[in-house]
Amino acid sequence: MLPSVLLVGWGWTVAEYLDAAAEIESLGFHACYIGDDIFAHQANIDVGTFEPWTMLPAMAMRTRHLRLGSLVSPVGRRHPGLFAKITSTADLLSGGRMIVGMGAGNAPEQQRSLGIEFPSARERVAMLGEELEILRSLWTQTRTDFEGDYYSISGGVCEPKPPRSGGPEILLAAEKPRMVALAARFADRVNVLSRGNARTAEIARATRRTADALGRRGDDLVISRMCTVLLTDDPIGTVDERYAAIDRRAGQIGMEPSVLRHELDHWIHSYVGPLDGLHQWAHDSTDALGIDEMIICIDTIDTVDYQHTMTGLRLFSSAVINGR
Repeated sequence: MLPSVLLVGWGWTVAEYLDAAAEIESLGFHACYIGDDIFAHQANIDVGTFEPWTMLPAMAMRTRHLRLGSLVSPVGRRHPGLFAKITSTADLLSGGRMIVGMGAGNAPEQQRSLGIEFPSARERVAMLGEELEILRSLWTQTRTDFEGDYYSISGGVCEPKPPRSGGPEILLAAEKPRMVALAARFADRVNVLSRGNARTAEIARATRRTADALGRRGDDLVISRMCTVLLTDDPIGTVDERYAAIDRRAGQIGMEPSVLRHELDHWIHSYVGPLDGLHQWAHDSTDALGIDEMIICIDTIDTVDYQHTMTGLRLFSSAVINGR
């Protein structure tokens, strides 16, 4: 299992992002992802957020081996002709370590704040398919001409080319059949959007099978899932004990207990318990299911204090990475 990190980082300083990247590499993590948010859509919108494709190359300057990417950049946020140039430049600055995470989008309020339409899911997936075709072409071809339903490129140029022959690795977030099909066609990495273990394993198998049917090697895909960890002092043996721990944490961060319960029970695969059970849970959540990468978001997506996040990542590293 490849251990990776999603840094939410809302309200962090530039120095905290850069220090975090350096320490995350030293802790033995495989990759560090950051979100692509115009504003903190699940918190106070006045909390500061950074543009990821500006921040990621800066993080690359503080690291040597850590893979870096977005989780994920939504369809329609940037014209694909410009996005190809942005990501190619970032990949060159990092020495070929960038992961271009993309998805169909789940924050309409952010798009609309920029005057960008947020069409139906079917249309967004179709738009994403065109964006991916344009990116691959600009990264690899001398000139790109493309005429689609949503985008057109005439004599497109992207020079210099990215270090990797096919361009940066593409990660697609996928759950439903259309996104699974798109991931099987274009992606190098697939982030499975499902909380349950059985469903996660099912989506992973379906994506690999579809890739095989398209003439690709499904086993070459790096399949990931995002998980969160809430560490407790005492073992958690019952549902009531789990909810008591969640409710205590909600009180500490000023969050409604029902909201945090829903987040940890329905939105994201989560571990609530003591440190000594974390290693086995991580194995059961990835290796045992045929999942290659765990992208960990410490505690909850609404708890983004720098010191709290880094303390959690140090503990995760000690239990899972160094406890192998």
